[in-house]
Amino acid sequence: MMHATANGPKSSLDGLWVLLEGQPVAGENDGRVPVMARAGAGETYLLGFKNMVKARQFMTASALSDCEPRLVVRGNRTRLLEVARDAGATAVLVDYDPSTQSYGSAAELF
Repeated sequence: MMHATANGPKSSLDGLWVLLEGQPVAGENDGRVPVMARAGAGETYLLGFKNMVKARQFMTASALSDCEPRLVVRGNRTRLLEVARDAGATAVLVDYDPSTQSYGSAAELF
């Protein structure tokens, strides 16, 4: 169920932290792409975290050094959704833990 706000419909990404990887590219809305995961059935998921601490814990556990946590806000949400959908992502996994391969929750990507 989507909730309307004064700034449009609420997204499943609102208020989550995502990890952007790669080097910034001038003139390309940062040029970085969000970190995603692939499941055994070929499904792709965007990874989101409830806070920066959890995002950084994932970075450490996964040995990702070329990433930057970024809060999803109205100004970057549309671009992040576009990139995730173009990569085939259909849902967001919240607080994924690579050591246990578990996550706190999942939501359709909208």
